[in-house]
Amino acid sequence: MKELNLDKSKKYLLACSFGPDSMALFHALKSQGYYFECAIVNYYIREESTSEVNGLLEYANKNNIKVHVHECERNNKNKSEAKCREIRYDFFSRLYKENKYDALLVAHHEDDLLETYLMQKRRQNCPNYFGISQKTVIKGMMVIRPLLSFNKKELEEYCIKNHVPFAIDKTNFDTSILRNKIRHEVIAKMSNEDRKNLLKEIDIKNDELSNILSSIDLKKINSVSYLTLLDEISLKYALNILVRKVKESYYLSKENVGEIKKALLSCKPNITFDVKRGILFVKAYDNVELIRSVEYDTSYFYSLVEPGKLDTPFFYLDFSENSSNRNVKIEDYPIVIRNALGSDEVYIKGYKVSVRRLFIDWKMPFKLRKRWPIIVDKNGTPLYIPRYQKDFTPTSDSNFYVKY
Repeated sequence: MKELNLDKSKKYLLACSFGPDSMALFHALKSQGYYFECAIVNYYIREESTSEVNGLLEYANKNNIKVHVHECERNNKNKSEAKCREIRYDFFSRLYKENKYDALLVAHHEDDLLETYLMQKRRQNCPNYFGISQKTVIKGMMVIRPLLSFNKKELEEYCIKNHVPFAIDKTNFDTSILRNKIRHEVIAKMSNEDRKNLLKEIDIKNDELSNILSSIDLKKINSVSYLTLLDEISLKYALNILVRKVKESYYLSKENVGEIKKALLSCKPNITFDVKRGILFVKAYDNVELIRSVEYDTSYFYSLVEPGKLDTPFFYLDFSENSSNRNVKIEDYPIVIRNALGSDEVYIKGYKVSVRRLFIDWKMPFKLRKRWPIIVDKNGTPLYIPRYQKDFTPTSDSNFYVKY
C-alpha cells in the first residue's frame, strides 16, 4: 500500500470493526511506522461480534497495539444504525479526550464515498459535503479518512496478500437496507470509467456547494429580512446551517424548508412550531432561531426566605444589601422567583399591565418568554419583572439580571 501521508509525530486512534477496511488500515499504519491505538464496539447484535472483538485483540496483541473495547448492553434492542453510530462516536470521543489523541482514523474507502453520494442524491439531502470528506470534525475530534482513494476490492486483496485477519459482516448483504442495495446493485456493477465519472461529478458538486456556502452571510443568518432575500437553494442551506447548530447530524427535509419559508413570509411577527422531533422553529419579529424543545419549555421556581443571593442558570439576584430598586420590601419575604406567565399582571408607573402585553411591546424573542423571571411576594402577588433589552450587558452593581 502506498504511503498514508499522515504525521508520524502524532498519536492516532483507529476506529476498528475487524472488517477488511479497518484491518487493512491497521496493517498499513503498523508497517509504515505510525503510533496508534484501536477502539472497537461490541454491540451484541450479531452472534459473530464477540469472536470479531477477540480476533482483533489477538492480532493487536501480536503487534503490540493497545485496544479499547466498549461492551454494549446485551439485551438492549434499541440498536438502529443511527443509534450504533451514536454509541461508537460517544465512545471514541471519550477516549479521544482521555488519551489526548491527535486524530481519529476511520477506514472509509472509495466505495463508501460513492455510496454516500448516491444516497445523498436519492434523498435530496443538504449536506456539508457531497460524498465523504477526507478530514472533518465530529464531536470535537479531528477525523481523518486515509483510504478514500482505495476501493473495497483492493483493501480485501491487501489483507489476503499480507495475511491480515478480517471478518465480513453478513448484514452488509441485506439489500433491504438502502446503502447495501446501492452497494450491490449499483456500485458493484460500475466500470472503472463509470467510477471516475461519478468521482468527477462529486468534485463538481462540492465546488458548487462551496460557492453557495461562501455566499451565505453567517452574521445575518438569524434575520428574517435576510433569509427572505435568499434564493431557494441558498435558503435551504442557510436553514440547515441553523439546524446543525442544534445537532450536527440533523438535516431539514424539503417539506421542513417549505414550512419554514411560509413562516418567514407570513405577516405574523411571532410564530413557533415543531420542525422535527425535538426541534422548534421560532420567529420573533426579525429574529429566527432553531432550538431544542427543552430549551423553550424550561421552567423553574426559586424561593428566598430572607434577603440574600441566588445565582441560577436563568438569572442572578443579590438582595443581601438592597432590593428597593426592584420593588421588594422586607415584609414581602419569603419571595419567589419563577417563570413569568402571560396572565401575570404588574404595576408599571402606577398602571396595571399584563406581562403578555409587556412581552409584545418589548419585542421579546419567544425563546426568552418561557424563561423570563418575575418576582412575587409571600402571597403570590407580582412585585417586579425586569425589562427586556436586546443588547443588555450587566454591570458590576446590577443586583438582579436575566442570563440570555
